[in-house]
Amino acid sequence: MNVTILKNLRLEEVTIPRGEIILHKGERGTKVYVLLMGSVEITVGSHLIAKEVSPGTILGEISALLGTNNVATVKTTIDSKFYVIEDFIPFLKDNPEVAVNVSQTLAYRLVYMNEHFVEIRNQISGIHEKLASYLPVFSREVTDDQ
Repeated sequence: MNVTILKNLRLEEVTIPRGEIILHKGERGTKVYVLLMGSVEITVGSHLIAKEVSPGTILGEISALLGTNNVATVKTTIDSKFYVIEDFIPFLKDNPEVAVNVSQTLAYRLVYMNEHFVEIRNQISGIHEKLASYLPVFSREVTDDQ
């Protein structure tokens, strides 16, 4: 997300202390956060999905756009500064340049995830090929009298 675009809109900056959870997985989210400075970690269950330190990282947009529960938990790892956007969809409608920038950010994330998905599929295929020599051991039919 281009922070300069948001800065020109004179949004309020909010500082959130270290260790605060700003988004809870499974809860209905209404706010979108744009990281200005600091650091957050994104988790799903006990799995760390990402650590973000990049100004302009947008958080909570999935829930806000789809009207669903948050898909991850986001917690600050140091004192962090954000723009907080309430009523995200009306905000985007009123600010088409922001809407385009958010769309580009989401498209980039999709490309990134697709590349990782293909990489994982290739790794799994490689494992299957390596295990092929063991298949006679595992594919032998077991009968009741064995």
